[in-house]
Amino acid sequence: MKCSPYEYTVHDRRTYFLNIKENRTKDLFLTVVESKKKEGIEEFDRHQVVIFEDDIEAFAREFEKVLAFFRERSRPAHRRPRPRDDRERRPPQDRPRRPRP
Repeated sequence: MKCSPYEYTVHDRRTYFLNIKENRTKDLFLTVVESKKKEGIEEFDRHQVVIFEDDIEAFAREFEKVLAFFRERSRPAHRRPRPRDDRERRPPQDRPRRPRP
């Protein structure tokens, strides 16, 4: 039984789902699921992590530390455009050059 689904898309081919579920004995757990569209076909790779109720507070504390690290070390999002495809991820010297007209 899903108690609270949450979904967000990070990239046009990758979606994350955060779901709080409960098992038959009414214990709650969190699932973090990544669904990634395979290149050129209508199939998805799916990866899931389950965090049990007993571990959720410790997980949240450690996750907050990770977020603080990212906030401290990363550049502002408005100055860091996201690559649109593999060509843009390569350093400029590795990109194929277009012939000039």
